[in-house]
Amino acid sequence: MKWIVRGNGNAHEVEVTPLSGSFEVVVGGDTFEVEFERLDGAIASLRFPATGRNHQITYQHGKNGSWRVAVGQREFDFSVLSPAEAVEEVSGARESGPSRLTAPIPGKVVAVKVAPGDEVTPGQPLVVLEAMKMENELAAEQTGRVVEVHVIEGATVDGGELLIELE
Repeated sequence: MKWIVRGNGNAHEVEVTPLSGSFEVVVGGDTFEVEFERLDGAIASLRFPATGRNHQITYQHGKNGSWRVAVGQREFDFSVLSPAEAVEEVSGARESGPSRLTAPIPGKVVAVKVAPGDEVTPGQPLVVLEAMKMENELAAEQTGRVVEVHVIEGATVDGGELLIELE
């Protein structure tokens, strides 16, 4: 199953595949085998068989895909979204004001459908982004004018990268 994990200003595509007694996790092209064992309530053990590393973690699930995970004294806050949820999150409509369209997930720009100076309306397609073998049409959140286009067709973008500015 593929997920978009966002935290600390970054977004990563994460693919998790159940194996017999463990999981295969792919992040940024790196593959890890992870054994997960729930110990008590919100406490679990993560073991990485390839390195022999073992971490005891505590975790708390919040609203809208948010998570807080503690490993030792370090705490991490992040959100976990399906690719469709990540795209939907940036497609909500607002009435007016400056807006910045950012890539909800890493991908390749298939099409740029506007140019600086173009007037747009809510729901109007601005950019088509291919991610995880799916094309996602990113639309204007509001009525406005395109101030700047920061990408070109064929460009590879990271999650959170600025694509288009509106005013």
